[in-house]
Amino acid sequence: MSPRFAVRVGVVLTAAAVSISCSQQPSVVLPPDAPTAPVTAQARASESPPPSNFGGTEPGSLISAESIRDIAVDISELGATATRVVYRSTSGVTGLPTEVSGTVVVPAGTSPEGGWPVVSFGHGTTGVLSACGPSLYANLLGNAPIVAALVLNGFAVTMSDYQGLGLEGSYHPYLDAKTFGYNMIDAVRAARNFLPTLSSRWSAYGVSLGGMAAWAASDRNAEYGGGLELVGTAAMVPVSDMTGLADAAANETLTRAQYPLLMYALHSLAISHPEMNLDDYRSGFARERWDDLMECVPPGSLDVPDLQTRVQAADLKPVSVEATDRLRGYLSDMALPQRGSRTPLLVMYGSEDDLILQPWTEKALQRACASGDVVEYELHQGEGHGDLDSSRSLPWVKSMFAGQRPVDTCELNR
Repeated sequence: MSPRFAVRVGVVLTAAAVSISCSQQPSVVLPPDAPTAPVTAQARASESPPPSNFGGTEPGSLISAESIRDIAVDISELGATATRVVYRSTSGVTGLPTEVSGTVVVPAGTSPEGGWPVVSFGHGTTGVLSACGPSLYANLLGNAPIVAALVLNGFAVTMSDYQGLGLEGSYHPYLDAKTFGYNMIDAVRAARNFLPTLSSRWSAYGVSLGGMAAWAASDRNAEYGGGLELVGTAAMVPVSDMTGLADAAANETLTRAQYPLLMYALHSLAISHPEMNLDDYRSGFARERWDDLMECVPPGSLDVPDLQTRVQAADLKPVSVEATDRLRGYLSDMALPQRGSRTPLLVMYGSEDDLILQPWTEKALQRACASGDVVEYELHQGEGHGDLDSSRSLPWVKSMFAGQRPVDTCELNR
C-alpha cells in the first residue's frame, strides 16, 4: 500500500453537528438528530461476515482490499472498520475499463435485516494527481468527520477517490460528470463485493465536486446502476454546469476561487483532448509554475494556496476567440444534467457562492426540471460555497430510505 500521510484539519465534532473546514472544501453541517441505531428493519443475530468477492471484470469488481489501521479518530472511536479498496470502473471519456481506489467504512455492531444501507459519498476537490486520493491519507483528506457522521447515523459509507486519484496509471478527468457518476455507482458495487451482506439500497451524497459526482450518479443510474436500488441523491453546492468559466477567463472576470478550478480543468482537458494546446490557456506565472500549481492541497498546506494567490487573471486568458469557443465546448460536454435523474434529487446552493455562481447552478436545474426530473432545490440567501447550512440534507436522505415522498420543486414552480 502507498505510504499514508497524517494531515491536520480544523474539525468540530459534537453530538449535534459535524463541521469540516479545509482549503478545498466547503463547511458542511450534518446533524445526527435521529437515533444512531441502524435505519432499516430489526437487528438480527450476530454472525461471521461472508468472505469478500474478489476478481471479475465487471464494473465494481473488487481487485484488492486492505485494512486502514491508522484511520482518523473520528472514525476509529466509533468502532467502525475502514478499508482501502481498488475496484473496476469505466471511463466516461473513452468508455474503457479503469481501476479506481476508494474507502469503505462499515459501522460496528450487528447490521439490520437486509444489511447496512449504503451511502456513496462524493468528496470535494483535492487536486488532480495520483497522490491526491483521500484513501491515501489518515483523515481522508479532511473527509473523515463527514464519513463519521454518516456512520453514526447507521450507514455503511463508500467513498471513491475518483479515477486518477489514489492510483497511478491513469489521469483524473476533472469535471467529467460521466466518469464521476460511474465511479460513484461502482464504489457501491465494490463495497458490496467487499462485504456481500451490505444492502443493495443506497444513496449518493456529495459536496462541491462531490456534489457533481453524486448528481452524476443519479444522472447515470438508469442506464448504469443495474442490480442496485438508488433511493435518492443529495448534492450540496454542486459543481454542475461550468461552461461559464470559458467566458469568464476570456473576459478576465474569474473570481479568485475559480482560478484553481479552471487550472485543474485545463490540466485534465489537455490529456483527454490531445489536440488542445495548453499554452493557449496559460501564460505568465501560471505557465511558469504550472507543475507546482497542480500539487495536492491537503488541509493545512500553505504552499499551493500561496502560489495560487500569485496567479493573475491575464495568466488564464485564452489566446483567441477560437480558443475560448473550444474551451466552452469542452466544458459544456462535461456539464450536468446529461441523461436525467429518475430518482429524487436534493440540490442546495447559495446566493453568495463565488466558486459556482448561482446562475450556473440554476441553468443546470432548469434543464433538469425541463426533462422531468424530481428535484427539490433550495437557494440559501446570503450563504456561499464554504458556509452553506446543509443541516437538512441528512434527514432528507433518511426520509428517502424510509420511503417518504419527496418534494418536487420543479413541479411546484411550473
